[in-house]
Amino acid sequence: MNLMRFAVAAAAAALLSPAFAQTDATPPAQGKTRAEVLAELKQAYLEGDLPTTDADYPPSDATRARNRERLDAVRPAWAMQAQQPASQQ
Repeated sequence: MNLMRFAVAAAAAALLSPAFAQTDATPPAQGKTRAEVLAELKQAYLEGDLPTTDADYPPSDATRARNRERLDAVRPAWAMQAQQPASQQ
């Protein structure tokens, strides 16, 4: 009797499991590329949006202003290259 119940349950599970399988015709969404992430980080740095400490997250207006002042005082090499027109490169 128990063997018969087990056989029926196993057969039902085998026959019904494909009915519950979901397929998605669309490919999975791709994340950002490394270049896109670097570009976003550079832009956030230039805008002063990167917080300086964990206690200042999200960055306050004062932190953003201070970061912009620091950036204006010391421009990184990559920031200067990004601002040059394409004709000069």
